[in-house]
Amino acid sequence: MKEIMRSKEEQRILTGKISGIEDEYYKLKGENLSCAIIWYEDIKILIPSTHLGISKINKSMIRGMLGAEIDFIVIEIDTISNIAIASRKDAMELRAKLELPKLKINDTVNVRIIAVGIKHILVELYGKEVIIKVDDLQHTYILNCKDLYVPGEYLKVRIKNIDIEKDLFELSAKDFIENPYKNIRKYIVENGEYTGKVIAFPKGNSGVIVQLDTTKITCLVRVPARFNNYPHFLDNVLIKITEIKENKKMIYGYLMRII
Repeated sequence: MKEIMRSKEEQRILTGKISGIEDEYYKLKGENLSCAIIWYEDIKILIPSTHLGISKINKSMIRGMLGAEIDFIVIEIDTISNIAIASRKDAMELRAKLELPKLKINDTVNVRIIAVGIKHILVELYGKEVIIKVDDLQHTYILNCKDLYVPGEYLKVRIKNIDIEKDLFELSAKDFIENPYKNIRKYIVENGEYTGKVIAFPKGNSGVIVQLDTTKITCLVRVPARFNNYPHFLDNVLIKITEIKENKKMIYGYLMRII
């Protein structure tokens, strides 16, 4: 309780993980507010959706943050029920004021993963929420970020661009991952035939994306008109490589048969 009291009195930032969602407390006050729940030792911390610092205030957004580690500042304490009301928004603003001015381009920092979408993740950079899209996460094709990233984890990133006044923040995580395209010809060559698995059907293309069995690399595969049956998701296939573009990180081929 001492740290909780100091947070309220001295605007001290505390940290905890979101472990649930409740709205009963504010219903008792005649308001309809969903709250993120954090347990700080034996104290239940309620962070109302209006104090979470998120763009859309609804339960769906809070659900996406379950498991995420966040900062907060206590703004109210109910000693009878052993409940504290806190604000993540206030903590973010204070953290951003203190830490963001110290950052510069090419700095390496660890950021918290706040939420994970299919083709992006949301991280917190010293009080500022930043979206990192798949192109800046890994060198290879990502089918679904939720298979690789989890709220609450930390991620090492490089600051590609930063302009605090314009609210511009660009981060890259793939700089710390080996680029498999550099040695791709060790594993595949043009006109070679290789096995793989269908993992996606890209929009705007008349083909499929195949994950090769021998490497992390994927290949954009054309399906010839002679095929009566179009390959399905997770079908094992044999493809022939027609072109390798290491610099553009693109491999092309065509379907030979469904295995």
